Amino acid sequence: MKCNVIEKKAFILAEVGGSLSKSAPFSARDILRPWRDRKEPRIVIDLGGIDEDSNVLAQLSIINAFKKEVDLANGYLKICSLRPRIKDYLLKNGLYRIFDVYDDLDSAENSPWEKRRYGKRERYTGTAA
Repeated sequence: MKCNVIEKKAFILAEVGGSLSKSAPFSARDILRPWRDRKEPRIVIDLGGIDEDSNVLAQLSIINAFKKEVDLANGYLKICSLRPRIKDYLLKNGLYRIFDVYDDLDSAENSPWEKRRYGKRERYTGTAA
């Protein structure tokens, strides 16, 4: 697995790619460490580079690890470019209510920043809570 992090003007983009396995070491905390002190960080995770045959549970663990770190920082998370297998898994298990998922990076960039909280959404207003 590889993760390329790019700081854009309005958000931080993490491009995840390569082959995944259940036992691959991964730390969202280490990846997001440079932005730890920001209030309400806005993060986009692009999973378009992940191999088509990668393990669904490994992909879910990556998404969940980023969600946990962003939630701890009271931030906003968008996920885009999911592979069909993980998309189907999220849909079948009702996880679209928890994760803010987009088809591609453009749609994620151009959508409002909202927090998913089990069906309740909070919109980003630009002011600290």
